Amino acid sequence: MNSSIEKQSIVNVSKIVPVILTLMIFSLVIDNSFKIISPDLVKYFGVSASTVSWQVTLAGLVIGIGAVVYSSLSDSISVRNLLAAGIILICAGSLLGFIVHTNYWLIVVSRIIQAAGLGATETLYLIFVAKYASPEDQKKYMGFSTSSYQLATVIGILAGGFVSTYLQWQNLFLIPLLSLLLLPFILKYLPKEERKKNNVDFIGLILIAAVATSIMLYMSYFNWELFILFIAAVIVFLFYITKKKNAFITIEFFKNKQFLFVLIVAFIIYSTYAAYALNTLSFLLTTVYKIKLDTVSLMFIPACLLAALVGAFSGKIGKYLSSKQCVYLAMSLITISILMGTFFVDTSIALFVISLILFSCSFALLYAPLIDTSIKKVPTEKAGAALGFYNLCINIAMSAGFTYSSFLIDKKDLQFGFLKFTTANSVALNYGSIILIIAGIALLAIILFWLLVGRKLDNKTLNQGKRAA
Repeated sequence: MNSSIEKQSIVNVSKIVPVILTLMIFSLVIDNSFKIISPDLVKYFGVSASTVSWQVTLAGLVIGIGAVVYSSLSDSISVRNLLAAGIILICAGSLLGFIVHTNYWLIVVSRIIQAAGLGATETLYLIFVAKYASPEDQKKYMGFSTSSYQLATVIGILAGGFVSTYLQWQNLFLIPLLSLLLLPFILKYLPKEERKKNNVDFIGLILIAAVATSIMLYMSYFNWELFILFIAAVIVFLFYITKKKNAFITIEFFKNKQFLFVLIVAFIIYSTYAAYALNTLSFLLTTVYKIKLDTVSLMFIPACLLAALVGAFSGKIGKYLSSKQCVYLAMSLITISILMGTFFVDTSIALFVISLILFSCSFALLYAPLIDTSIKKVPTEKAGAALGFYNLCINIAMSAGFTYSSFLIDKKDLQFGFLKFTTANSVALNYGSIILIIAGIALLAIILFWLLVGRKLDNKTLNQGKRAA
């Protein structure tokens, strides 16, 4: 008998999945709600956008690393206990944040503690489904995860916008305390598993955290000493995974050129998501159009809902377009949607609603084919580790996007003269110039994909065609 069916007979999967899925959605809501309130935090604390970005970037980094840690710990500690620990960390960080909300750097510490718990939910949901759901139900439950992500994005952005507008932003720290209501259900329904030997690669995770933090520091200040620190961290990390046989990611992954090159492209293109949609637009709309964050949050509703539909139909789209064609199409549309923000920066809010819809739907189209391209040459037994590292890099990329866009926002005098035909408003021109740089970064991703991946796939297809002939 299949082991998953045996486990399902002991564990009531249909009763537990809604509980863990609710916690996962709740965690994503919490994280997204803090991403949109940067303009209010700049005013409240009287600090720069770059400084405020740290409560997002460090939390994002901890969530990404936490996902890898929890995934590794699930081999030795039960999902039940890990989720309980996650809830405790979420609530501890949130309660601390509410108490110390007048001190920005204590807010950053609170968000890090909170994020250490948030990183548990999505990973452990997928692990639970893989362990206990029957093979025919796994796809259904994992599909719930994809749809829930878009739903949580909408709710989180709305929560952040409305709470900061009509209440006070610090009240966002009280919402996560509701996760305690789910704790009794988790302790009651989730199984107790036998404790096994723990082999988490904490040194490797610390080194990748050092790499990510150093590159974000460099993007915040563009100081060459920080860049040297980043290079040094990369060298130490590569040396470590070369010598360490059971590192969480081995050097063999970086010898796989297609995986490495797609990882670079994914890092660049996903950084633009945070840079444009989650950071620059909030400042632009509240500064140029003088609208409040509640209205900004409402603009994300059609974008996220339509993106969820595109994600749901991406499988059917894949029947007509190859993964490579989908990647080219999606990244081209991402670049076009960002350019709309540049050339129509002072035209109408409706233009930004359209831009957001096109932008979000394009990322929904991009997700699956880019992953498919990245793991094409990865051995099946290594695919799980490759996906874990891929998702970690996406989290780091989002943090990096927040960091470099905050640096550009702080400049305030970044105005490209050739864009003066788009607006007579100097502030709008400044944001139009920032958005053009972000569009240039998206274009760079397309060029690199063509140079490093696309051309080789074309040559391979051509050679196969010649041999067949």
